[in-house]
Amino acid sequence: MLSKWHHILATLVALLLLAGIGAAAAPAGEQEPNNTPAQANMLYSANPIQGNVDPAGDVDYFRVHGYGTGWGVVAMLDVSASTTGHDGVLTAYAPDGTTVRAQNSGRWQKGPLIAWLRDTNREDHFLRVSEEGNDGRITPYTLRYYALPLGEQPEREPNNTFATANTTAITMIGNIDAANDVDCFAFSGKAGQKIMVALNADPEDDGGPADFIIELRRQDGSVWASADYAGPGQDEFVDEHALPADGVYAYCVRAKSGAGSNATYLAGIIRDGRYYLPSMTYQVDWTNPRPGNWARVGDEMRYTVTLTHNSPLSFPGPFLVSVYYNADCQSIVDDANADLHAPGAFRWHFDEVTANMTVSKNIVMRAQSTCISSLDLGYSSDYYVTATRSTGARYIIGYGDYMPLVMSGE
Repeated sequence: MLSKWHHILATLVALLLLAGIGAAAAPAGEQEPNNTPAQANMLYSANPIQGNVDPAGDVDYFRVHGYGTGWGVVAMLDVSASTTGHDGVLTAYAPDGTTVRAQNSGRWQKGPLIAWLRDTNREDHFLRVSEEGNDGRITPYTLRYYALPLGEQPEREPNNTFATANTTAITMIGNIDAANDVDCFAFSGKAGQKIMVALNADPEDDGGPADFIIELRRQDGSVWASADYAGPGQDEFVDEHALPADGVYAYCVRAKSGAGSNATYLAGIIRDGRYYLPSMTYQVDWTNPRPGNWARVGDEMRYTVTLTHNSPLSFPGPFLVSVYYNADCQSIVDDANADLHAPGAFRWHFDEVTANMTVSKNIVMRAQSTCISSLDLGYSSDYYVTATRSTGARYIIGYGDYMPLVMSGE
């Protein structure tokens, strides 16, 4: 368990740096020439780009960052606005620019789709837009691309209805083993949030036999939108839908044909251009600061730390609630029976996160030396394969009967 905790801490910084991946902006425009990998335009997650395959035979390359094997790519080529042709081809290349990782000329509602293609490494790789046959034009197209952590979790039966739906992780891996099998996955959201659902019909790359259907369901369980545009072994996608109200929704997977033991899929949602996580709120209250909001070296500093899971859905653990402190500034007096310690951090372990669960702990730290820092709070979850950290209570520690001017002016 200790090694996993250290791994979570080691990956936390990278995840926090990626937290800036946000909702999609208005499409930028391609810059010619971009006909080779060496000339590729840079394309960033959740930032669509608009271009043209023009003249006939034109191809457009785009360079995208690789984040490592725990991440995947969702890319959609939207050719619905083209006035000259709609036979687009979307190809993903390895970092060498020549090895084809995936290619699609089939259809979602608006064009070709690549869903949850696993990243191979951290090197940049490429997407190419072309016209099928290279003898026509597409004017214009919009390329949308998302880099997202996979961390797929296995489905848990029974989950055939909205009422029995599994709480979705970022992505879920499942199997439609019979013609009447349905797999449903619930998520909570706020009014106005934009939800997309993507399904990889052949995650093992061995020729998936099933022709899948995906459905987005409203709070009453009725079908809001569905996708069945491609054939057996082909990816499916439900485009953006804005949630009309706060509450619980679901996406469900079934097979029109090809159900059986090897009819596996990988499915997940994208919320506001980012990966889906449960809503958590953080609160750190320093309850006994000296007047002026400071402490003297040697003082006991008392805190109440509170983390709340703001969702009517539960999800399985393990779940770790963590306090982060500056060990040069503070030492632990009372950790409220924390389960595990690491340099500058301690945490409490939970086997399950229940609906609307609140964790509140009273802890005591000792002021060790003069400094300016903060006591922070966060969580990590194997189920969501991620960790977060939120800045908590800022503090100043000084000597003597007053706060030093050099510190008070900072």
